[in-house]
Amino acid sequence: MKLIVKFFVTVLVPLLPLLSCSKEKVPQPQRPSISFGSLSEAQVQSRSTGEGVVSSTTESMKSAPFGVYGTYASTPGLKKIEGSNVFNSSAAISVAHNGTSWEYSPLAYWSFNDYYRFRAYHPYSGNAFTVLPSSDVDLISIDYKVVNGNEDLMVAFWEGCATESVISTRVPMHFKHCLSGLRINVGLTDDSSADQITELYLSGLIPNGTMLYTYDTDAGGVADYDTAVIKWIAETFDPSTLYYRWKGSKNIAQNVTSSNPEAATPVFDGTENMVFTIPQTCSGSKGDTYVSFKTSKGGETIQTVKLPTTEWLPGHIYTYTLLMAPKSRIDVLISIKDWEGVEINEDIHII
Repeated sequence: MKLIVKFFVTVLVPLLPLLSCSKEKVPQPQRPSISFGSLSEAQVQSRSTGEGVVSSTTESMKSAPFGVYGTYASTPGLKKIEGSNVFNSSAAISVAHNGTSWEYSPLAYWSFNDYYRFRAYHPYSGNAFTVLPSSDVDLISIDYKVVNGNEDLMVAFWEGCATESVISTRVPMHFKHCLSGLRINVGLTDDSSADQITELYLSGLIPNGTMLYTYDTDAGGVADYDTAVIKWIAETFDPSTLYYRWKGSKNIAQNVTSSNPEAATPVFDGTENMVFTIPQTCSGSKGDTYVSFKTSKGGETIQTVKLPTTEWLPGHIYTYTLLMAPKSRIDVLISIKDWEGVEINEDIHII
């Protein structure tokens, strides 16, 4: 199921005809307010500058507001300090769902024929992350700590000129996933040893990192402020703490082979049986990554498997299937696919 999130905006102010990007300005009472639309995409441009990990739960976008920064200027491609704030503050404005619609206040108004940039993140706030106060439309810096909470994280960027065609539609904020999805499934290769999985966890990860959602540079190293790129900076590798720890009792699927790995038992609870990491190299140069688990028949015996080296990229889901064969052999299968999102049809009424 492909997840596409769409937010629609109702604009109640009549639009004035425009021909091109010119220097002509219109008095504010005649200007339409800026409204936002959004959708969730699978693809994202990324440049990893380190390794790191974050645990999250899947949230629908309307469950929390998103934050957006904006700037505009008479010339395209200028850095933030050379333009003007779109909103009444240099801090991110919160666009929140009130149960029936999406709103932000106070309203911002288009300046006809000027050039705009918007950079956004979702959710607006959370326990797992902190938006650094230096963040602005050209650089959103977010610190993430696994032990503090479980929020998903998405970002969006848009730039363009306030022509008639632009102001007559919603600003299309295309939200992209910053995290990698992680699934762990378990299966038995025969039907002679029925068993239940009772506990599972991962170790050998970097639990803290900083996401930078910023601009790109061209081949000559010159800043291109009208672009967007995600970078991750990670902190210390942790070889011993147990992350994503799950406890319970689930029957392990039998007769699972490499040709039908989707029949294996998903371990994690919740939406799509998935947890999340920030982009990193699993079993990378900083240390090995292990998945450990217990079963009913094994009692307190811990089975530990080293995961193969894999680069976890944003916007992708990584499924590891642990196949337990006779004589205690455990094989690891890996499946990788693009992110899938959820479609929500909601009108955003800007009042």
